[in-house]
Amino acid sequence: MTAVPADRSVYVYDPVDAPLDWLTERGVVVTLGAPAYSTGQSRPKITPDELVAGASGHRALLGASGTFITGRVMDLLPELRFISKLGIGYEVIDVDAATARGIMVTNTPAHAEVEPVAEHTIALMLGLAKHLHWYSASYIAAGGWRSAEHMSLTLRDATVGIVGLGHIGQAVAARLRPWGARLLATDVRPVAAPEGVELVDLPTLLHSADIVSLHVPGQPSGRGPLLDAELLGLLRPGALLVNTARGNLVDQGALALMLREGRLGGAAVDVYSPEPPPADDPLITAPNVLATPHMAAWNARLRKEMAEMAFANLWTMFSGGVPEHLVNPDVLARIGR
Repeated sequence: MTAVPADRSVYVYDPVDAPLDWLTERGVVVTLGAPAYSTGQSRPKITPDELVAGASGHRALLGASGTFITGRVMDLLPELRFISKLGIGYEVIDVDAATARGIMVTNTPAHAEVEPVAEHTIALMLGLAKHLHWYSASYIAAGGWRSAEHMSLTLRDATVGIVGLGHIGQAVAARLRPWGARLLATDVRPVAAPEGVELVDLPTLLHSADIVSLHVPGQPSGRGPLLDAELLGLLRPGALLVNTARGNLVDQGALALMLREGRLGGAAVDVYSPEPPPADDPLITAPNVLATPHMAAWNARLRKEMAEMAFANLWTMFSGGVPEHLVNPDVLARIGR
């Protein structure tokens, strides 16, 4: 193996769930600031001071959403030139600040993520429609049986609104189309409507849909929720809301209040703000909530694929190239690549 400059060093601040040998065999100096493999247990976010202390002197950062990488953090890490983010979303990184400082940022839009998240979304929709959060083994054991107040719904002839027509949103639409659902969609980008999908604006979608499913990136730090109390108020009585995207897309307090007041039929959530939510979180303690612990993409094959993509992104940047999944291409003019 050719000698590698000492400045090819990376601080790993989240589990990667794949052997780091791929990097070390190429001479990259790897410092682990977290276990290499996930335990499945939640971990508190690393504080800025902890990140700076661990990553000082490193040229790169590698991790998922375990910390916020702000302009201040970047200034305290003057050697930092590359951030290799695990996962599609990068709202925990101040990308504009990185570009201004000549720092390349990449993500891992792994194709393998589309299938498990789309499947989990459909499972949550069905769970709400069939009241699986209500009808459970413990409910039956306690003497419960069918309830006139909890009759199941069907997705056939239901109007489903998909917010975000990226790969996952389109995969959800493709699964619902043969089931006879009417499909509405909206996106901030100009996109072509897939077969069987009608493009509308967000207020129209919220007002029209029986089920709303979110598939857009999380809100940048400092920005309010996409669905604030006013927009949530456009949902029709009895509507269902499914969120497998990011917790900060929704005003969770306003959503919980609507559920307690019986203004919505239910909500299914896989993502929260913060994560994990506290035990007394008003949303997970609200009625008619089906909750899962951010596990839509908790898939071994996917985790390995994302890690390998993050490694490749990092090696390309270290080698002076331009990675395929560069989030901030404007940085290239600044750094002369």
